[in-house]
Amino acid sequence: MAYIQDQIRQAREARNLTQGDLGKRIGQPQSSVSRIERGGDLRVSTLLEMARVLDLEPMLIPKRLVPAVRALVERTADRGHSKAPAESSPPLVGGVPEDAEEESS
Repeated sequence: MAYIQDQIRQAREARNLTQGDLGKRIGQPQSSVSRIERGGDLRVSTLLEMARVLDLEPMLIPKRLVPAVRALVERTADRGHSKAPAESSPPLVGGVPEDAEEESS
């Protein structure tokens, strides 16, 4: 789970937000943001609120597809088309967003 906390920290820093700034935006004290970034327990509701504030999209990706999705994200980030921090790809934990457009064959 440390990968998710690293992504939260990187996204927060990329937006020049302090832990206190993020905490205020999600209705949590700075100490809660610090605890989460250090690997403390993270409630799904808090994760979703952090993702909303940080403009991230949490997903559940089938394990067999993770390598392909990571490669796609890294290739996109290398081209400069990603809002994700360039240091690493976003957390990959899942599926396709409900509002994703269908790709025509």
